[in-house]
Amino acid sequence: MALIRLAYASRANFNPRPENQGVEPHVARILMSSRRNNPKQGLVGGLYFGDGFFFQCLEGESEAVHDLFNRLRDDEHHRDVTLLLEEPIQKRSFPDWSMKYVPIEADVKALLRDSGMERFNPFVFDGALTQAMINCLRRGPEGFDGTQKRGSQDRFEKAALLIAGAVVIIGLAAVGAILL
Repeated sequence: MALIRLAYASRANFNPRPENQGVEPHVARILMSSRRNNPKQGLVGGLYFGDGFFFQCLEGESEAVHDLFNRLRDDEHHRDVTLLLEEPIQKRSFPDWSMKYVPIEADVKALLRDSGMERFNPFVFDGALTQAMINCLRRGPEGFDGTQKRGSQDRFEKAALLIAGAVVIIGLAAVGAILL
């Protein structure tokens, strides 16, 4: 089987709510799911979320990457899923990451500035800018606590569960206040 790299862009179907840790709760849940499921399929990759847009790079066996990409097209978290790049590769760029998450950081801001962009919008990326963004994902520091490697389910998942739990508690409190 052949290894491939696939990169795509999409628009979020939710209004971003950055938390104190810098990881939007919807994105945190997506990362938890990716980190749990991708190793089972031999997939690795990197994810960036900014200004309401996703940019994701997936790597693995061609069939597994295409299967995931087809499922992602129907995922409720985003819309307008658009293929930016697909290419054969000899080795993986993210070998230790089931799904690396890079928060807004200096490399991405510099890339946008150098490209004359004020906001992150991967739908206007050409091939060179797509490759430059993949390089930013490779180099960039891991978001949250920096320890998330392939298949691990430690502090990141616990923190994401706490965020999700807090959202549920706030929602229940709001419903309780309405009923009173």
